[in-house]
Amino acid sequence: MNPELANRIQTYLETRGIAYRLHAHSPTETLAEAAERSQLGLQCLVRAVLLSDARGLVLAVLPANHLLDFHAIRECLGRDLQPVDRPVAASTFADCESGSVPPLGAPYGLTTLVHTAVFAQPTVCFEPGLRDRLVCMAGEVFTELHRDSQRAEIARPLSVLESRDVREFTLPGQWERMPALQGLHPVDDIRERITAIDRLPAMPAMARRLLRLRNDAEADVQDLVEVVSGDPSLTAQILRYARSGFFNYAGRVDTLDQAVTRVLGFETVLNMALGLAASKAFRNPADGPLGLQAFWRHAAYGAALAQAIASRYGRRLDLKPGLAYLAGLLHNFGFLLLGHLYRSEFFLLNKVVAANPHIPVVLIERRLIGASHTELGARLMQEWAMPEPVVTALREHHNEMYSGAHDAYAGLVYLVDWLLRREGLGDGAEGEPPTAVLTRLGLELEQLDELVEACLHERQGLDAMARQLAA
Repeated sequence: MNPELANRIQTYLETRGIAYRLHAHSPTETLAEAAERSQLGLQCLVRAVLLSDARGLVLAVLPANHLLDFHAIRECLGRDLQPVDRPVAASTFADCESGSVPPLGAPYGLTTLVHTAVFAQPTVCFEPGLRDRLVCMAGEVFTELHRDSQRAEIARPLSVLESRDVREFTLPGQWERMPALQGLHPVDDIRERITAIDRLPAMPAMARRLLRLRNDAEADVQDLVEVVSGDPSLTAQILRYARSGFFNYAGRVDTLDQAVTRVLGFETVLNMALGLAASKAFRNPADGPLGLQAFWRHAAYGAALAQAIASRYGRRLDLKPGLAYLAGLLHNFGFLLLGHLYRSEFFLLNKVVAANPHIPVVLIERRLIGASHTELGARLMQEWAMPEPVVTALREHHNEMYSGAHDAYAGLVYLVDWLLRREGLGDGAEGEPPTAVLTRLGLELEQLDELVEACLHERQGLDAMARQLAA
């Protein structure tokens, strides 16, 4: 890696004698953060998205404050292009840091499609393959670099997604209007395709082994240790969790056997391992409120808090800590399935949710794709024969009024999401405390403050777990 720019970008600019300015900043995860730290306006930044279909790769270049319109791209190219998986992007841009895609296709031999508004910018800034600097140049210079690129209207301003009036929404399925989505064109048959899904992704082999173990009444600690120890990353996650301050264990925890017998217990380790192993079936985009980074951070905190509440009050509420952990970890699994099956629709949904944090995500999902992550996640868990309390928690965790089989688990996850939303985590409900859930569980918020504080006290360990899962 060149110390100033990614190697190919450096060579490409130098051989053409291109003048540019370099703005260094501390490493960032998003272009918005980079613009802020460099004291540049987001309106002068451009970004790139690597797309593919059976005919090959295409690099789409657009202003950083715009959103790709996949319908427009289909109209322009006659191709059903989708965002690529991270390994494909990493191999294509092998000289760049993970997640940084420079908006220059020529150095990488890529067909390039540029949104026309880019060429009207007097100054253009972009990441040169590194997450701690921006390159800026005159707009006409950037235009000359794209002399051979195709130009088209392939994006829309993010401002068209923003709607500040929640009163525009009525009950799900009874929409008055949603200006935030006007002019956007999700695939017309997405609802039918989701309804017609007849083959879901297979459960990973490790998860299948753990599920068989869970259903074996004679399985013991040594059986569990033997299975889990076959996956070093899974073993490391469980050991880290057992050593956390949640359990106030004063002794050393050096082995998986010690984590099971001295700290966590058979059921908790089994369910924790099952949830972590199941997650390995999917590799979604990393960024955004629904991306892997945010997903796993929310999941790690949600699982820990759900387990803590179940450990403290579960005997009275008929909640098992291990199952509570599994429900908290997997409750948003439908997002992973959606991103796996429908990449362009997930890409769009991720952007719309980011632009409208005040609107409940399930309302946006049903308006945009005709289904919600709760339905998709529950369907997959049923297909995988996961425990029924977990299936119910996935299906009903946005339904404060749910009352029925396993409603304690659904209510617990709803409550956990609400508590974490107060701390800026996840997609839980905002506003007034969920009195219906609290009443049904027989809990008061004051009883939970200590557990929330303990969860937040373990930020370092939980964040490390989330980073490893998202990697």
